[in-house]
Amino acid sequence: MPSPPTPIEESLQALHDVVQAGPGLDRVASHLLPNRAFYFLRHGETQYNRERRFQGSIDVPLNETGVAQARQAARNLSGHKFTRIISSPANRVLKTASFIAEASGAPIHIDADLMEFYVGSFEGQRITAIMKAYGLAKHDSIMSILPDDADKWHELVPRICAAVKRWTDRHAGETLLIAAHGLVFRALTESLIGERPACLHAVPYHFRPNENGWDLNKVE
Repeated sequence: MPSPPTPIEESLQALHDVVQAGPGLDRVASHLLPNRAFYFLRHGETQYNRERRFQGSIDVPLNETGVAQARQAARNLSGHKFTRIISSPANRVLKTASFIAEASGAPIHIDADLMEFYVGSFEGQRITAIMKAYGLAKHDSIMSILPDDADKWHELVPRICAAVKRWTDRHAGETLLIAAHGLVFRALTESLIGERPACLHAVPYHFRPNENGWDLNKVE
C-alpha cells in the first residue's frame, strides 16, 4: 500500500484538483495517443510549490528539497538504461533531468510542447487567494474563471499526447524518459488511463501499454 501523502503532496493534489477538465470535453483522438511504453518524471519541488502558488511558465528554480528529490530520482532510476530524455524547457525540469542524464549518459532533448499549463495573469499568485477572491470551494475547478490569456485544457491535452507519441514513435524500441510537469502527467493519465492520480515531485513513473489499456507504476 502507498504511504500517506505529506502536506506538500496534499498541496500538489489540491492544485491538480482545481485545475482540471470540466465535464463534456471530447476525448483525445486515437491517432494522437502514444501506444509505446515510456517513463515519466515530474520536476523536483520549487519554492512556488511549497507556497502553493501558480507557476506555469514562470521559470522558478528547484529549492534545496527539489535538488535532493532529483538526486534521489537519479538513484531510483540507476538500473534503467535510458537512451534519451525528452524535457520541457522549464529550468526546474531541465535541472531535475540533468541528474538522470549525468547518471545514465542519455542526451536531453527539449520539447516546448511539454511545457506546463499556463494560467495567464494568475501565474505567481497564491492558489488560495485566487479561490477566495472568486468564491470557489476547496475542490471547485478554476476553469470557469481562468483569464482569457490562459491555456485551454482541451487544447493542452492533445498537444501533450501528440508530443509523447511523436517521440515514442520516432524512437521505437528505445527507452525514453519524459521529464515535465504535474499537469502534463495529468493530461497523460486522463487520456491513457482515465484516472487522475497524484504526481509526486521527482518520483519516476512507468507507462506501459497492455492488452486492455495501460499500466502505470511508480518506480522506487
